[in-house]
Amino acid sequence: MNIRIRVARLDDAAGELTLSLRKLEMEAARGATSTDEQIDFLHDLHRAAYRMEIRPWLSRAGQAAGAGIVLLGAAFLLPSGMPYRGIAFPAAAALAGLAFLGAAIGLGVYVRNLRRERRWFKHEEAEVLAGHPLLNG
Repeated sequence: MNIRIRVARLDDAAGELTLSLRKLEMEAARGATSTDEQIDFLHDLHRAAYRMEIRPWLSRAGQAAGAGIVLLGAAFLLPSGMPYRGIAFPAAAALAGLAFLGAAIGLGVYVRNLRRERRWFKHEEAEVLAGHPLLNG
């Protein structure tokens, strides 16, 4: 993925990533690129990607797991107070199962995105350390 597109997608309202990218572009135009500054920029980009694209999935998985626990508790508590006990347990248990399935899917998406981001970051970091410019087009 192009660095400029990634920065445009991940940058927040303050525009700190865009400013850092412009600084790197100016240094590249002068021919004075610094490996340390490029690595720092990659770290900032990695943190922004985690904050904007990956961490929300962990939060969603936690919320779904919490809903599953509440529904599982309701499956056991509701039948005791209901005059007709035949429908409350299966319905609440089915909803709890769906909530746990949602939590598992959310956790799976979180792990997949985290692995993909780490792979991308390690690749780009290795390229910079090998002497290739970060802003290659």
